[in-house]
Amino acid sequence: MKDVLKQVAYLQGLADGMELEDTKEGRVISEMLNLLEDMADYIGFLREQQEDMEDYMESIDSDLSDLEDEVYGDEDCCCCEEDCDGEDMIDVECPCCHEIVCFDADILEDEDLVEVTCPVCNAVVYTNDEDIEFIDEDEADKDEE
Repeated sequence: MKDVLKQVAYLQGLADGMELEDTKEGRVISEMLNLLEDMADYIGFLREQQEDMEDYMESIDSDLSDLEDEVYGDEDCCCCEEDCDGEDMIDVECPCCHEIVCFDADILEDEDLVEVTCPVCNAVVYTNDEDIEFIDEDEADKDEE
């Protein structure tokens, strides 16, 4: 940023040395150089604000990581990266990408329409709606041939 300010100061010095202030072009050039100086100052201000924001975000990220460790513990579930703490969890393999998806077993007893989707490919891995048929990827490939 200091380089930009130096370059603007250099240009202002050149313009002053040319003694163009009394001409119409000189006034335009002078105003353009003033605008460049203001813009360089504002860019420096924005850069400082950005650095402060990055520091603040890193602090929040660190605090959030500490909070997650305290709430969820260090042991993560293999599929959802959360500590299950012995809760009744159901593991289902996604028919499309074969990722293991886990969800709370209480969903099985829910009377409302529930769909559990794979976080990787967004395919439906479980639904309590009997009218929906799941398509096996291998069978779909065979049907296309």
